[in-house]
Amino acid sequence: MSDRIIIENLKPILTNCQLRELNANEEEHLQKLISRFDSLIDYSQVVLYDSAEIKKNQNTSFLALLSLTFKYKGVRSPQVESSLSEYEIIGLAKLKKDYGRVLIRPETTMDKISDLFVHTDIDFDFDKEFSRKYYLAANDEVKLRKNITAGFLETVKHYSGLEIEIDGNVLTARLRKPFSPEGGKTIANFITEINDGRN
Repeated sequence: MSDRIIIENLKPILTNCQLRELNANEEEHLQKLISRFDSLIDYSQVVLYDSAEIKKNQNTSFLALLSLTFKYKGVRSPQVESSLSEYEIIGLAKLKKDYGRVLIRPETTMDKISDLFVHTDIDFDFDKEFSRKYYLAANDEVKLRKNITAGFLETVKHYSGLEIEIDGNVLTARLRKPFSPEGGKTIANFITEINDGRN
């Protein structure tokens, strides 16, 4: 398998932007950024397999192909612990504002039930559709409400199934699906659109 999976698979279909390989120092910095995010702590191992800079309209974002390993136990007795690895692409973008720590993901039935007892989901009167479809939690609701825009929420709604995590002014986006060129294109289009004036 080639080490340049992102560029080989996405360059032909991302015609509206430029992709560039990262050097070792840039990859090391990207790995430090990725390690800040909570959505990856449940894996027993997270390895940065490939990365690329994505540039559109003078704005720079990043794509990272991660090898994610998780452990599970079989149903037969005695239960044997096994591990499984899969590749997933995530996108990273630097935002113009500090949003605090934020999680955005499609809202589940369990979220709706839980919200009846412990209200953690933040809703927006100006976008009831977003509030109905997405679970949004933040460590600083005042800061979030001050900085988030209707355009940001509209962009998120346009890309179905995304899980977004923000730490300060760094955003990650993922689909929680094994890598495919189509999924990579979705992630790339989202982060470039967010970086192109939607944050």
